[in-house]
Amino acid sequence: MYWPFFRSKQEELLALRELGPHLSGNLVVPIIKPHNASPRIEGQLSRVLQTGLRIALIVNTNEGAPVPTAAQVTGMESNLENNFSGQVFPTLEVRPGVTSADVSRFVNNYRGRNQVFVHRTHALNATIFPTSGAVHVFEFNQVPQSFISAFHASRCIILRDGFNKQSVNGAYPPVSYFDDLAYNYSLHGYGGFGDFATIGDIPYNTGGGQPSHVALHLTESSQNNSFQCRHFVSSVPPATTDVQTKYLDALSKLVTHTGSPGLSPFNTYGVADYCSNHASGTYPGLGSPKRWSTKHHIQLLHSVLAHSNAAAWV
Repeated sequence: MYWPFFRSKQEELLALRELGPHLSGNLVVPIIKPHNASPRIEGQLSRVLQTGLRIALIVNTNEGAPVPTAAQVTGMESNLENNFSGQVFPTLEVRPGVTSADVSRFVNNYRGRNQVFVHRTHALNATIFPTSGAVHVFEFNQVPQSFISAFHASRCIILRDGFNKQSVNGAYPPVSYFDDLAYNYSLHGYGGFGDFATIGDIPYNTGGGQPSHVALHLTESSQNNSFQCRHFVSSVPPATTDVQTKYLDALSKLVTHTGSPGLSPFNTYGVADYCSNHASGTYPGLGSPKRWSTKHHIQLLHSVLAHSNAAAWV
């Protein structure tokens, strides 16, 4: 199973909403860390759930401007569960500052539900966590193997950031290694895997200024059962060129590589969106490309699982 990690940004949720009807077999369960618990975010999550997707919703978020209160997030979770029974998995992110009392309270509050624990950096004892029934997601290299071994491997997920994010768009190479977990998670002793798509593990922020370059990102299969990420970076003069021209320059490079319509492995809904945009010659802003790359990535990894006859176990 595939458990991608997102932060409830609009383009991420739109990607899930648009792709959800095409993801068969319950093989994808997005982990969502909300930065807001407003009616708008609740409505966007509802529309994702309407597609039939299930989500793991982190109820103890520490991101946002301002950070939503625990009561606000748990209230949103309750509303979603009432409207989409069984599709929302209450999730606790175990990070610095989370105590054994927090874990105990979470376990008791959501008894009888599919509980998910995302283990980031922490030093809590494994004995305080349920070992049967719950799903445990382990961020790569953040908890010791001796801790992970205390849980049933079939319900353990490895979470690893394969996106090699650069500080500025102009620094991306043409291609970089992404990961091999879609092919090899079971060989590593896990029942599933997760990543941060082509966004990276970046805490919520309100956005930046005008980019010197525009970079578009697409994952693709590579040698030896692994994935790499292509980076299509604008090459027009960065100081004197407007963002629209930079974007269309990067888009032209992407479509030259994928074909139009996209040829395998680029025959995905996300690449189709890019090709349609290229044909129209319009500038959609910089949010839509993140959505399209995310759709492509999720569909690509879902296809690997489907072709390997993977089955949902929760």
